[in-house]
Amino acid sequence: MTTGRRGPLERDTCRDLVMPALRTAGWAAEAITPEYALAQTMRTGSDGAVRSLPGRRVDYVLEIAPGQPVAVVEAKRAYRSARDGLQQALDYAKKLEVPLAIATNGSKIIVHDRSAGTERKVDGFPTPVEAWDSYRRFMKLDGPEADLLLEPLSRRKVSPDGTVHEPRYYQALAISAVLRAIARGERRILLLMATGTGKTFTAMQIVAKLLGYQEKVRPEENYRVLYLADRDVLLSQPMRNDFGPAFGHERLQRVRMGADQSGELYFASYQALHQGAAGDELLEQFPRDFFDLVIVDECHRGSASANSRWRGTLDHFASAIHLGLTATPRDDTVHSYEYFGNPVYRYSLRDGIEDGYLAPYRIRRVILDADAEGWTPDPGQRDLYGREIPQGVYTTRDYERALSLLPRTRAMARHLSGLLRQNPAHKAIVFCVSTRHADDVRAALIAENPDLVRADPEWVVRIVGVEEEKERLLEAFCDTESASPVVATTSRLLSTGVDVPDLRYVVIFRPVGSSIEFKQIVGRGTRLFPEGGKAAFEVVDYVGASEHFGDPDFDGTPPDITIEKTDGSGDVIDITPEPGGDSARTGDPAPADPLLNEPEPEFRAEDPDDVDDPGETRGPRTTYVVVDGVVTVASEAAMVIDRSTGEPRMVEVRTLVEGTMSGFGDAASLGKLWADESTRHEILESLAERGIDLDGLRALADESDSDLLDVLLSMAFQTPVRTRAERARRARESHAEEIRAQSEAGRAVLVGLLQRYEDFGIDDISMRTIRLRPISDAGSITEIASAMGGPDALRKAVRQVPDWLYGA
Repeated sequence: MTTGRRGPLERDTCRDLVMPALRTAGWAAEAITPEYALAQTMRTGSDGAVRSLPGRRVDYVLEIAPGQPVAVVEAKRAYRSARDGLQQALDYAKKLEVPLAIATNGSKIIVHDRSAGTERKVDGFPTPVEAWDSYRRFMKLDGPEADLLLEPLSRRKVSPDGTVHEPRYYQALAISAVLRAIARGERRILLLMATGTGKTFTAMQIVAKLLGYQEKVRPEENYRVLYLADRDVLLSQPMRNDFGPAFGHERLQRVRMGADQSGELYFASYQALHQGAAGDELLEQFPRDFFDLVIVDECHRGSASANSRWRGTLDHFASAIHLGLTATPRDDTVHSYEYFGNPVYRYSLRDGIEDGYLAPYRIRRVILDADAEGWTPDPGQRDLYGREIPQGVYTTRDYERALSLLPRTRAMARHLSGLLRQNPAHKAIVFCVSTRHADDVRAALIAENPDLVRADPEWVVRIVGVEEEKERLLEAFCDTESASPVVATTSRLLSTGVDVPDLRYVVIFRPVGSSIEFKQIVGRGTRLFPEGGKAAFEVVDYVGASEHFGDPDFDGTPPDITIEKTDGSGDVIDITPEPGGDSARTGDPAPADPLLNEPEPEFRAEDPDDVDDPGETRGPRTTYVVVDGVVTVASEAAMVIDRSTGEPRMVEVRTLVEGTMSGFGDAASLGKLWADESTRHEILESLAERGIDLDGLRALADESDSDLLDVLLSMAFQTPVRTRAERARRARESHAEEIRAQSEAGRAVLVGLLQRYEDFGIDDISMRTIRLRPISDAGSITEIASAMGGPDALRKAVRQVPDWLYGA
């Protein structure tokens, strides 16, 4: 569904003919939105910065009130038929849930009314009154409550540059869908929006419209709202980021110890409302009809379940409208649909990624040998505390529950540090089994990165429920302006509701039995942050949790994945068909990860990290602690999406590189292409689009003093890997006569460039390098150019060096 590029004639038609005709029909300028964005695209500029640009757009959207569309207009060039734009207009009308799809070429107008099932040529555009009547028929809004939709949006939340934070198209649709349900008298409403798509901003705008409507129809009464959640962070962030800016922080009431009944906008946790003895809980201090609207954030987490302790909260305020917000409404034990009904609006993770509003991601699957093969104690082996370890094979599910295998934690920290050190400022969350495990992982990361911790003692921190500094650390971690902390280890506290826009790595080091929880964890990284250059993120999976991508209910598939064989230090040593290998080429299923059938943890009153292991029943439990031993990284893999099934499958890095490189030619012709800077960048972009870790391959090339091209050719065509010194030597020998024929300055340039290549690689072969040693010893760039016969001769010499290197 694209509008395509418009030429000058079509733009003139839109401006000169359509706009006056819309004004004649009674549409005010502010009610007409040209080039209405349905999507955005991310582009990296020449300065390396990532910018968001408009993507798919509707020619014109007509709004009866700000954020409330009622019609779309598709305008074609004057020499084309108006009917040529009709199907496109219908597609947009469906997307925006409006009844009127209008197509025009400036002189003829065709209106398709979805509410009446009619299509006809008309002399003029529908008036706002006619469009609103059509919308009300279409949405079955008969009563005066439909005026809810006409209330203004809050415009008090602004971006850092001072621009008003306007709802995106899907947020506007979600607001409208909820208000329509309320206008029709529905009392339980479910809104399904993927993590990172702005549920709390949407909820704030719903409240703004309800309060505006209340002031008109019942000005003498307060309209009271309760925002309900099970974690402090799920209250503090909405209060600080959305509701405070919109309504003023002084109007917000945080329910903690008492029930102040003088306010309008309340924020409470289940824990706060249920403090006190049974029958005398804080909840009871509020009359049952006190609230008009109860917003249940992350409603899948427990309150909707009939046997949940927190169901009593909704039962107590049964007269209020209950609005459930969630990204994941179903799991094996809690069915939000059963309580709230079907969602009035859905916007999925896949929708957000395809529209460009959520960050796409890659998956790196890392298998430790202790997980691949299991770990068996020696007969009579004792743990750190002198206890004899029961015999048996311990596997992924046992680690950090029955057995704490510290060498495994150290191996994971060593491997992860290799990724993080590529850019130590890129934020990461590591999901661990328990608070104790989160502390062990933190300690292991400190041991692997003493220089980073020396520079910043809070480079890596533990953020769990029992951490006394958790609020300060979490606030700093979520702050995009804060350079510290960079890495947070946690158990379940950060798995839902936490907004870290600049998060680059989601690291999973604990089994995740529920695909719902897995989606929540992955969702921590889906927010875009172009201001900081973030347009994608990576999921690093050490426990096989990525099997959940095969769940048909999971709607966000990664673009690709790769496999690298590594040694115990995390270095890439070779690439073999394990796991995946030949199966990636033959279509046979890849070897499966170990099965992880961990049940979804029960919902509890405690902050999820306040108990060591929420997945287990209470009671004494022995965890054996093993300090000594060696655990290595068995393999490292990536995923691609199988187009026939839509599911991810394992493939080798070699397979991805071979498929990409062979598309440009054979080994001989690729050297010539690589010599040209523009073609070289095209090849690199193609590799990056396949999810290949170019930074890792460059590091591998640098460590072996090789050219990146030779590493790629070796992987794709099994050619021997040359060092840069060897390429430079062959170039000097093959072109010795040409070098000798140059002036002294010319020889300095050619020999100097070959030396710079040998030391630093092909990116150093450029005009700017003439200003660097050893070439600068021959004089200034002006002096060198003059000695060589002018600037053109100098540029020609610089351009021919890559041809020498890759033709030798």
